Amino acid sequence: MKHILILTFFCLTANIYAQISGKVVDKNSNQPLPGVNVYWAGTTDGVSTGDNGQFQLPVPDEVPSELVISYIGYQKDTIQVTESIQFLEISLTSSVNLEMTEVVAEQGAFTMSAASKVNVERINRAVLRKGACCNLSESFETTASVDVVLNDAVTGTRKIQMLGLEGVYVQKLFEGVPFTRGLSNVMGFDQIPGPWINSIQLTKGSGTVTNGYESMTGLINLEFLPADGNETVYFDLFGNNQGRYEGNLIWTKPLSERWSTALFASGHVQDQKVDQNGDGFLDMPTRDGLKLMNRWKYFTENFRSQLIATYKTEERTSGQKEFEFDDDFGSETSYGFGLDFEQIDIIAKAGILSKERLDRSFGIRSIFSKTTVDSYFGNSIYTGEQITGRINVLFDQKFSEYSDHKMTVGAQYLYDDYQEVYTDSSFNRIERVPGVYGEYTYDRPRFTLVLGARYDHHNLFGDQFSPRFHAKYNFKPLTTLRGTVGRGYRSANAFGDQLGLLASSRTVRVIDTPDAEVSWNTGVSFLHKFQLFDRDAVFNVDYYYTYFENQLVVDRDFDVSLLLFYNLNGESDAHSFQTDFQLEPLEGFGVKLSYKYQLVEVDYLEGILSAPLIPRHRALFNMGYTSKNQKWYLDFTANFYGTSRLPGTESNPEELRLNDESEVYFIFNTQINRTLGNFEIYAGSENLGNFIQDNAIVDPENPFGDFFDATMIYGPLNGRTIYAGVRFKLEKQ
Repeated sequence: MKHILILTFFCLTANIYAQISGKVVDKNSNQPLPGVNVYWAGTTDGVSTGDNGQFQLPVPDEVPSELVISYIGYQKDTIQVTESIQFLEISLTSSVNLEMTEVVAEQGAFTMSAASKVNVERINRAVLRKGACCNLSESFETTASVDVVLNDAVTGTRKIQMLGLEGVYVQKLFEGVPFTRGLSNVMGFDQIPGPWINSIQLTKGSGTVTNGYESMTGLINLEFLPADGNETVYFDLFGNNQGRYEGNLIWTKPLSERWSTALFASGHVQDQKVDQNGDGFLDMPTRDGLKLMNRWKYFTENFRSQLIATYKTEERTSGQKEFEFDDDFGSETSYGFGLDFEQIDIIAKAGILSKERLDRSFGIRSIFSKTTVDSYFGNSIYTGEQITGRINVLFDQKFSEYSDHKMTVGAQYLYDDYQEVYTDSSFNRIERVPGVYGEYTYDRPRFTLVLGARYDHHNLFGDQFSPRFHAKYNFKPLTTLRGTVGRGYRSANAFGDQLGLLASSRTVRVIDTPDAEVSWNTGVSFLHKFQLFDRDAVFNVDYYYTYFENQLVVDRDFDVSLLLFYNLNGESDAHSFQTDFQLEPLEGFGVKLSYKYQLVEVDYLEGILSAPLIPRHRALFNMGYTSKNQKWYLDFTANFYGTSRLPGTESNPEELRLNDESEVYFIFNTQINRTLGNFEIYAGSENLGNFIQDNAIVDPENPFGDFFDATMIYGPLNGRTIYAGVRFKLEKQ
């Protein structure tokens, strides 16, 4: 009897853990497809593919059984599975594949995955091609998760907002390596060419501990075009009716079975002085810049490494139309703004895979960066230099080769040297931050748990402890609930983070030496994929709450003549609620609707107020259509921006006072693409409705007076723009 019970137990155990695994790829490009729904026909048992397109799920009691593979924008497939099948290689055919140009339907390009452990939106090159061009800050027009607004009316820099907070609280990653931080925020995402990017992953909430302690409201991870694959030559040219011209050239080349390289070059110029609102100031700076990148990849069965070097430089000039530096700087004849920006990044990554255990790996990620900024606002000068070094060493392994439990441990060292001068004051500091971390992952087809914690010791701010929690539960293969809680830290940079706020006559006062900013982020999200009118549809809803233990408060309300920086003494929090709906009602035609509500409040010296210039309501409507002959592609996007609070101007003279709130407005963008073999030509319009913010600059006639302020920006300054461009791609087999 004892032997029978033991045998029965092992049989049941084998049945429970009998699993089938596989990988789903695009049939034409052979690229892995994340977020594909894989489930047993007639049941709710299934999973979604991970980032690498792979999946694993238990085998049902009765075989053979039919396995259904479904993905929005692709033709559904069904496979007969028998006991003898252990691994499946599945290729899906896109329902709207567009040859060499890789322009695919909106629904296949924009993905909210039920497989990801955290709440991630993926944007690939198809979505990026919907924009006019040209840099990363212009690449979020079709997602409501990220707001992109002008920083001010002088510098021309666009800033992002996420979960109702400034983009400085979002950690930016270059393929898993933190970058674009500190003084790099002066340029924001303007410095990253859009055509270089292969895909973007937007993660809401605190990220995992392996990427550092700086993720407070989310992550934006950029995947650039890879160096391996076939030899490829790509170039594009772009121009608009306001004198903006840009071009990109990319060449990828496999050198051998193990070595490959890629060269990237981007240049831009804007030499036309445009003042559509007639306030005497340029709507956008004149500028020119150059960006270069070279990446090398070495790949063997058990060792992988990359070396990436980038160089970016840009010069900008703005202010009053008649300003000439040689004649006017140092006087009060005419107001001008100038910026010289230069940055060098060297990124090195290496990974070793165990020959004995495929689940065991060791990795090193490192970056060296030098950023210099020289600028002037009127007759005030700001200069800054930052030297950064970071190295991250990590090891991960499952508890056993086929276990559902995995552990990742690692150590990191960060070095930052800041040298800053504003007018006659210096703001210098050196930061040294060693840290260690550990992360446990329990991963089953229906339930995933990620528990992480890291300890860092900051030489200026002391001990920093960052716990992180992520959980995911699949009620059905296409219905997912996620939750997250995490603590984050960052070093505030009063000038690097808020350089555009110097474009006013306010006197700058840094009341407190900035302490470390500390926040808790909590969020929950629900994702449901379903059939509507026999077509694939997606519904997503999420809510995130961010609470600051400490924050560097930027105060423009205490006194209209002052710009104050001080540490939080009270409460500061942000609520963000968002819902999204996607549908492909007809073949080749996709629709997306989004709505977001956000409430951000800060305890200022004068009391609790809503944070300024953050719209409380935001909505988005996008539709894209691809013709049946796969030669034409049309896209239309409408963005709605609700009211936001404006900093107080009650003490100004009556004629220089602004309303308490901004006005409601819409922005419409549209584009049409035509493929001609290896070429793609496109044309479109931004701000089709020609909305221009009224009274963008306070007292523009007296820029050296007491009331001048160019920082009250909530909408576009330049009106309707018409643009056109051409892209070319040649791939050698």
